[in-house]
Parts: sequence; C-alpha cells; structure tokens
Amino acid sequence: MSSVKPRMERGGVILSIVALAGVAVVAVGSVATDRPRTTDERPRWSEQRPEPMLSERLATMDTAIARRDLGRAVHEWRDAYGAALSARRWDAMADVGDAAVRIDALAGHPRGYPTGFRAEARQAYLRALFLARHQRAPEGIERVAQAFAALGDTEMATRARSHGAAPR
Repeated sequence: MSSVKPRMERGGVILSIVALAGVAVVAVGSVATDRPRTTDERPRWSEQRPEPMLSERLATMDTAIARRDLGRAVHEWRDAYGAALSARRWDAMADVGDAAVRIDALAGHPRGYPTGFRAEARQAYLRALFLARHQRAPEGIERVAQAFAALGDTEMATRARSHGAAPR
C-alpha cells in the first residue's frame, strides 16, 4: 500500500503540470492574436486584395509561358485561379479562363491533362458565366459566350447568350 500513495501523488503532480501548461498555451495564444500587426509584417494571403494578386500572377504566368516553363506557368495559373475565386467577379474568372487557353497552347496534352488545359479554361468560363448572370452583366455574358465560341463550343456559346437556359 505504501507504494501506491507516492504513485498517486506523482500522477496528481503530472496532471497539474499538464493542466497548467494547457492554460499557459491558451493564454499566450490569445495574447498573440490580439496584438496589432507591425508595419514590417507581411499580411497573410487571405488578407491581401485578390485583384493585385491576380494581375501579378497572370503576368508571372505569361512570363513563364514566354520562357516555355510549363511547370511555373501552371503553378502561377493555379494561384491566379484562387485569387479569381476570392475576387468573385466575372471578369477575373474570364481572365483566368483566357490564361488557361494560353497554357493549353503551350502545353498541348501534358501528363495528367488528357484534354490539355482546355478543361480548366472551360471550368473558369462556366464560373465566369454564373457570376456574370448573378451580377446581371450582359457584357460579361457576351465575353464568356465569345470565349466558348473560340474554344469551338458553339452550343455553349448559344446557351450562354440565352437568358433562360442554364449552363450544363
């Protein structure tokens, strides 16, 4: 029995230490999140404005295309796509669709993309179409319809122009 009591006391001490450490972590975490950001700290991606990021990413992507650096172009395109999603504007998403067409012209049919980057362009154009309809932007609907026609999808171009038909 005498060996049980020291074990119980030691277990109680360890449990107390763990509990105090947990409280300290919570306290330090709340202080760290409440402090103001200094001017030399960079904002997180989610705090940055998507519009400048989008134009920067597309410019960097075009530079990569000019160097025929497909990997960098695709990487920058993916970041641009995320920025366009954050912007929630039809023109941003249409720009990303146009960029996917430029990558498709460079890439042809890279591994993992049996249809090339045309599928990525089509997806971006569909999102742009939904946003243009939601924002009641006839110029956006027409731009997307022209983009579908340029892809050779005249059926989708026609459907985009008709107000009643929903895209497939």
